[in-house]
Amino acid sequence: MKNSNNQLSFRVSAGLKNIIGRDLISDKYIAVFELVKNSYDAGASKVTIEFISSNTDEDKIIISDNGSGMNYDDIVNKWLFVAYSEKKKQNRNEDDYREEIKREVAGAKGVGRFSCDRLGASLQLITKTKKENNTHIVNVNWNNFEYDDTREFMEVPVEYLTADSLPSNNNKGTVLIISKLREVWDRETILRLKRSLMKLISPDANMGKNLFDVEIVASHEIKNDEITEKKKNANKDRDIVNGLIHNDVFEKLNIRTTAIEVIISEDGRQITSRLSDRGQYIFTITEKNRAFPLLRNIHASIFYLNRSAKVSFTRQMGGVQPIKYGSIFIYKNGFRINPYGEPGQDFFNIDQRKAQGYNRFLGTREIMGRISIKGDNDQFIETSSRAHGFIITPAVEMLSVFFLDKVLKVLEKYVVNIISWGEPLKTDPSHVIEPHEVGEQIIAQFLASANPRDIISVDYNEDLLKSESALGQPDNIKSSLKKLELMAENTQDEGLIKLAKNVKSRTEEVLSYSYQVERENIEKSKELNKAHAVSTAREKQVYFLQNLTDNTSKNLVNGMHSIYTNTEVVRGYISAIKNILADADFSEKEKIHSYLSEISKANIKANKTAELAIKGNKSLKQTEQSSLSEYIRQYIDIGIALKGITYKVVDNGKAFMCIFDPASIGIILDNIVSNSLKAEANELEIVFTERVNDIVVSFKDNGVGLNPSIDKDLLFDYGLSANIIKKGFGIGLSQIKELTEEMGGSAKIISEYTDGFGLEVSIKK
Repeated sequence: MKNSNNQLSFRVSAGLKNIIGRDLISDKYIAVFELVKNSYDAGASKVTIEFISSNTDEDKIIISDNGSGMNYDDIVNKWLFVAYSEKKKQNRNEDDYREEIKREVAGAKGVGRFSCDRLGASLQLITKTKKENNTHIVNVNWNNFEYDDTREFMEVPVEYLTADSLPSNNNKGTVLIISKLREVWDRETILRLKRSLMKLISPDANMGKNLFDVEIVASHEIKNDEITEKKKNANKDRDIVNGLIHNDVFEKLNIRTTAIEVIISEDGRQITSRLSDRGQYIFTITEKNRAFPLLRNIHASIFYLNRSAKVSFTRQMGGVQPIKYGSIFIYKNGFRINPYGEPGQDFFNIDQRKAQGYNRFLGTREIMGRISIKGDNDQFIETSSRAHGFIITPAVEMLSVFFLDKVLKVLEKYVVNIISWGEPLKTDPSHVIEPHEVGEQIIAQFLASANPRDIISVDYNEDLLKSESALGQPDNIKSSLKKLELMAENTQDEGLIKLAKNVKSRTEEVLSYSYQVERENIEKSKELNKAHAVSTAREKQVYFLQNLTDNTSKNLVNGMHSIYTNTEVVRGYISAIKNILADADFSEKEKIHSYLSEISKANIKANKTAELAIKGNKSLKQTEQSSLSEYIRQYIDIGIALKGITYKVVDNGKAFMCIFDPASIGIILDNIVSNSLKAEANELEIVFTERVNDIVVSFKDNGVGLNPSIDKDLLFDYGLSANIIKKGFGIGLSQIKELTEEMGGSAKIISEYTDGFGLEVSIKK
């Protein structure tokens, strides 16, 4: 073969038109989105999408704007130059009109114009600049590119004409008349387009003076609009075809719920987090951005959807449920990036993470919001198909980590650990934990979780610290107090110094308060027992009185309600520590596990004591023998016991008298039932027997039973979970053993029982 130095070049087939047109942009809605984005990038303040319907095959779509328009040179050297985009930074002129209107471009690939081919076979482009008198017309028949693939792209002619003015009568702008439509655009299809366009444009795009409106015009649908508008539950924005499109992002619905905003500054050096709850400002922290060097000029705004928020959203959206609307949308320079946010699309793997900790993590059903990426941010590049989001780059991967660590986990920490999901308490459905009830816990926990060296400034709602309600578990506040004081020392922030002193002072108060309440409860319990003994002749003790008849009793229950609320908060803290310990590996881990066991046990007992007092205003201490079987029966009958399982109590009518701690018995039963439910049991048999020195209670469920590979002698060790179906922390059986031993009894596995799980608990008489 003879070598040659001749140079070769590519030839481009006319078939390229399909590759970058109909084949690439396969969704007709995305095709319209691309053309709307082109109008936005052209500096338009308004774009009109008009649908013309006729009895013939001459249906048309006309997209017109009042943007900068194009001159002849623009048409030849830019619009007809395939894959060239003047929107790319290197192709912009210094006097570019975008610099004047201060808009960042929404597209920069140079193929959006081929969206016209996706919509129809024929295109008429009519355009005019403000400086010119002539209007330029280009007629394109896209089918001409398809007849012969051996023909080169540039050999296919397009027709050029001139006219005096634009059809829209604007003094500048562009009009696209698309005919020979490839699909039918009926009312439902146009409405779907409108609803998609409502989510297309970010609220940021209309901030300041540079407004951008999108209007749909379909004169043949006016009568149907009038009929629909008269319907009772019609949503004028979503169910009416004709009119301006209004963005229906969550902020504009004005639903009062928990919201977090996290902003990475324009230069990427700072991260500012702001939390609010049901319209009440909570705190703002600004810190150095050390972890996300590739991210800048990013704004995340996320809302927690509790039950009331979901109901309100559905009502305002004309019956559209949040799950069918979407979750976390991503916008770049004012326009949404598809398909992020669509139902079933989970870019951040939120639901996969929730499956690993159902009660600890939020899923796409519980959150909604948007992430806005502004400026050049050239590592966030859309795929050419426009239907598959961003090309995966290091910055895109870093965005996912940022959302998880700085947005989602912070929101979870608040709604899960502190305010118990913002849902009604199980003992008092009318009450939902409010921020002012747990002010110190909110501020102390969030400050303590940040790196003191990175904090630049802190601001918080001082009213949260003025509440007279009881505080949370003092040990948990103390654990964060040292970090809080360190931050105050490092930043010399007067507000932080004041907060640290306040938390320390209030921690001491809660110790005194708890002691006082417990003494009052003991005294009141004695009074109630005495009154009860006089008023009833029954041999069996009635444990749960149904009515509160005096103010002292009501005050007692109110105090116990405060204790219950705050032990729920502590439960969240303990859960968070468990999560951290699960993945940690250090020499003192076992010691911390043992300490955590004691803290958890004490907290659960306080929680159960408070719950029992709220439910029935009963005695908190037992110094004489009482009927254990009657107590457990009433515990189940009045609804304190866990739901979801059928209880079968076998006591043969006997009392089974012994001295027991009611709170401990409640915790034991709750732990057993919780394990049974995890093992998919639907029935629990409770059988009482009496021995010389103790009362024996056997618990047998019909679940999947024990994991056969686990040594039964180790089951009561702290941290060992025997559950086959669902991962647990292995704490329940350990607590049962400790509580029964405190009452002079014991607990053991019923090894011979093989139809589920069996446990025997003995209580000393």
